[in-house]
Amino acid sequence: MTRQTSAPLASHNLAAMDREAYGYVIAHREGELILNPPYQRSPVWDDSQRIGLVRSWMTGIPIPAVIINVRRSVWWTDTTIFDPRSDDPASDAVVDGQQRIRTTLAWFAGDFAVPASWFEPDMVAATENTDDGPYVRYSGLTRIGQTWFKRQAKLPYIEAKLATLREEADLYLIVNGQGVPQTDADMANAARVAKGK
Repeated sequence: MTRQTSAPLASHNLAAMDREAYGYVIAHREGELILNPPYQRSPVWDDSQRIGLVRSWMTGIPIPAVIINVRRSVWWTDTTIFDPRSDDPASDAVVDGQQRIRTTLAWFAGDFAVPASWFEPDMVAATENTDDGPYVRYSGLTRIGQTWFKRQAKLPYIEAKLATLREEADLYLIVNGQGVPQTDADMANAARVAKGK
């Protein structure tokens, strides 16, 4: 394998921005997001990972930015994939962060629940019993709770200015293929330390 290129590397022109998570719900509802370009993997997060994202929002833990390529632009040239002059609103391709966006959509749709104890009592209107005690869905929060949560939940994004589907796939490979996955032993060790053992 060679890392040599036929020309000097060019910048991907990525711009980081902050965004309320609920903004993705609106963009999806308006048909603007392409969640599954052909290089993306299938949805894989389970409820534990989804609940973890909600916990991160609530505690203010930084969440990695999603990467979105805006195809309806002057720099997009791959008209066989998308023609920026068309009336099709689906022009924002999710290059990275599909699982986070799908979780955002599922949470605000009331598709899963989290421990009710995470919220102030005046934020909870309806709970459901689980083996872990009472849980609440977004739809079970009071109006105060829903408003607070919409303001609290941030999902930053990086806007890309890529010209083709191949460039999107290349960025996906760079972002998702450069690290070393955590092993079960790594996670068990961190859990042990977190419990004070």
